[in-house]
Amino acid sequence: MLHDLGARLGSYVRKREFLWPGSLLLLGVLLRAWLWFSYEPISYGDTGSYMRLGEALKDLSFSGYDGTRVPGYPTFLALLDLQPDRVWFVQMLLGLTISMLLYWITWRTTNSMVLGFVVGALYNLIPGQFLFEANLLTETLTTFFVVLSICLFVCFTRVRSPAWGYGLVLLLGMAVSAVGLIRPLFFPLTVWFLPFVWFAANGDWKKKLLVVALYSLGPVILQGSWLVYMKQHYHVISPTAMAGYSLVQHTGEYFDLLPDEYAPIRDTYIRFRDAQIAERGVQTNAIWEAIPEISKASGLGFYELAREMQRLSWWLIRHHPDLYLKNVIAGWISFWKAPVYWGPEAVQSVFAGGILTGMAIVGRGISLLTNFLFIAFSALVAASAKWRRRLKFDLISMAVGGMIWMISILQTLLDHGDNPRFLVPLQVLVIYLVVRSLWFWSKGRVDLEVINR
Repeated sequence: MLHDLGARLGSYVRKREFLWPGSLLLLGVLLRAWLWFSYEPISYGDTGSYMRLGEALKDLSFSGYDGTRVPGYPTFLALLDLQPDRVWFVQMLLGLTISMLLYWITWRTTNSMVLGFVVGALYNLIPGQFLFEANLLTETLTTFFVVLSICLFVCFTRVRSPAWGYGLVLLLGMAVSAVGLIRPLFFPLTVWFLPFVWFAANGDWKKKLLVVALYSLGPVILQGSWLVYMKQHYHVISPTAMAGYSLVQHTGEYFDLLPDEYAPIRDTYIRFRDAQIAERGVQTNAIWEAIPEISKASGLGFYELAREMQRLSWWLIRHHPDLYLKNVIAGWISFWKAPVYWGPEAVQSVFAGGILTGMAIVGRGISLLTNFLFIAFSALVAASAKWRRRLKFDLISMAVGGMIWMISILQTLLDHGDNPRFLVPLQVLVIYLVVRSLWFWSKGRVDLEVINR
């Protein structure tokens, strides 16, 4: 009996349907198990504020919340009792799930399990992705919900049962809303997906309208409630109360051009800016150190000062659009640079450090190459109907590719400094689209050669 059971199990394992996802799962588990004993959680400058807000949420109330962050990641930290090892472990589980979701998305959109394995394995093997799971920052959780949203959308485009379709689109609305509540830059994704949900829905306009209404429940309840909370408590219709300070990342470089009537604010910021440039070579994030002194010099509280900094920044942008545009272009280029955010000093052996360093160099090279190819393929698809057909440019690739382009533009319009971090949650989707495009392009060439023989 045991022999027969073992034979049947062995036969199942050898089946092609299990081979590729099983191999991918094994690769992901082994890699993360090795990393668990060779590495440790890494804190960054933003980590402290997330931990502080997570502490405020541990009693499941917002009594100590200050509106400086959206609540998604602090809530995630609070649920894990703010324990770095626990957060890292759960983020590794999320990373493992991301790789499997990427496998499924690629398989269902290309009919190739091998290609699904390649895309999932690239997530597991590129340090810019899997090492970020150890960082106590929002990116891994954001990536999970972005990829989950794409997975739900792919399911929705293929489902035949209306009941299943209604359930999937309801979950899609909730997942997309969650992305914006983890990383505010992604707040507009709920609006971005609306037309794609409409065109993917089956039936007449009444059925499509019902589907869109079900999709919209998540954004209205989750994001709408948060915006109402922000308006009531901080007098802004914005995901956070920090937008004014973030704009100074752009305008701080030419804050000298403000009129003398704003001298207390202007001169105080310039003092901090110049000190940071002397120390680090850039003014990025100088505003965060300067806030207490600027508040003292201006007599404005934290939230009033944020609104004033936003007003002054818009004044500078209106009067010096050329300087703003220069930063916008520089920030967009920087978005694609794909640095690896990790702590080499946290590696617990020279051997492991050497392996990870080599992987980081190769992985960044792969990421830079795929970013270049993504931009190139985007240009071809935009310019030529023939290339759209050749690369099988469909509703899914349009939704994913357009989302990447939208975020690449929004991030540089709203912030300037650490722009490459904004790509981290989308890097896996850039890789997916490039691998998919290369696959269809190569298949088209082979088919053409067969026809010409």
